[in-house]
Amino acid sequence: MRLAIILPRHMHYAADRATSVDLCARDFVVHSRFRPGITVIGEAVASPFADAPFIGVAGIGRRFGPVGFGDRSFAPVAEAIRQAKPEAILVHQYPLAAARVARAFPGIPVILQRHNHLPARSGVHRVWRDRAFRNLALVAFVSETARRSYTGKARSAVTYNGIDTRAFVPGPKQRTVLFAGRAVPEKGVEIFAKAAAAALASRPDWRAVMALGGGRSVAASVAAVRRHLAPLGPRAELMFDLPHATVMGLFAQAEIAVVPSVWAEPFGRTALEAMTCGAAVISSGRGGLTEVTGETAITTGTVDPADFAAAIARLIDTPTERARLQAEGRARAVERFDIRIVTAAFDGLLAEVAGAV
Repeated sequence: MRLAIILPRHMHYAADRATSVDLCARDFVVHSRFRPGITVIGEAVASPFADAPFIGVAGIGRRFGPVGFGDRSFAPVAEAIRQAKPEAILVHQYPLAAARVARAFPGIPVILQRHNHLPARSGVHRVWRDRAFRNLALVAFVSETARRSYTGKARSAVTYNGIDTRAFVPGPKQRTVLFAGRAVPEKGVEIFAKAAAAALASRPDWRAVMALGGGRSVAASVAAVRRHLAPLGPRAELMFDLPHATVMGLFAQAEIAVVPSVWAEPFGRTALEAMTCGAAVISSGRGGLTEVTGETAITTGTVDPADFAAAIARLIDTPTERARLQAEGRARAVERFDIRIVTAAFDGLLAEVAGAV
C-alpha cells in the first residue's frame, strides 16, 4: 500500500532535533510492512531521516496548522501529496488539517493520528470541531485516556506509541536518579529538583541527573531548578538539548527515573523509555502514564515533592524492590509496547481502512 504520512508544524524529521512525534512517525516507517510505499511529508530540513522518501514543504507551520487554511496556502501540501500518489493518507495531530486533506482528496482514506487530548469544547465550537471528523476514515489516539476526549462520529481506535526494545536495553547501572524532559512546569521539573535534593541529602553515594529540553525559552525554570539542587553541589548535573540516543543512554545507566508530570500526559513516552532501559520508575500517574506503567512503577497519585522524595528514598533504601520494578517494567515494555507489536497492529488497522492486504 502506498501511504503518505503528513507531519504537523514544529516538527523536525531529522536525527539532530527530532520531537517525540517525529520519533513516533519514524519508528512506524522503519517497522511498517508498508515501508516500501511510504512517503513522509513535513517541514523542510537539511538532513531528514533516510528510511523513506521525504518531501519537505517550507513553512508548513503556516500552511498546515491546527486551524483552517485557504487553497493558496494549502497548495504546496497538496502538491506533495500528489507526488506521493498515496492509497491512504495518515495525518498527524490536527483534526482541521486532516479534514482539509480529506476535502482535497475525497477518494483517498484519511486517518488522523492524535497525540494529545482534544481540548474540552461546548456548544457551537464543539459542533464545528466535530464536523472536521465527519469525512475521516479513522481517528487513532495514543491512549484510552486521550480517546476519552473524543466526541466525533468517525471511527476511533487506540494505537499506543511503540519503542524498539531490541535497540534500547539496560546497561551497567550507576547510582543516579534521572529526570528527562522539557524544562517546563507541566513536566514537574521543580517537583523533581525539590524531591531529589531532599532524598539525596542523606544519601551521599547517589546523584541527580536532569536531561532538559526547551532551549532559551525555559531559562526561568532552569534557574529555579538550579536553586533547588544547589545543596547537592556536584552531585547534581544538568544537561541540555541532548540527542535522543544520548538520553536513552542515560536511562540505560540510571537506577531510578522520575516522571512527575503535573498535566495529564496523553501517553507518557518518557516512562516507557525508562522502563525499556531498565530504570525503576516513579510516576505521578497523571493522564496516560498509568496505562504505560501499569503496576510496574511507584505511582504517587500526587505532585507533592515530599511524596516523590519519599518514593526516591524508598527505592534507594530497598534494592530488592528497585530490582523488581526494573525487571517488571522492562518486561512490560517488551510484551506490550515493542515497536514491532505496536506497528503490526496499526498496519492492520490501516489495511482494513484502506481495503489493502
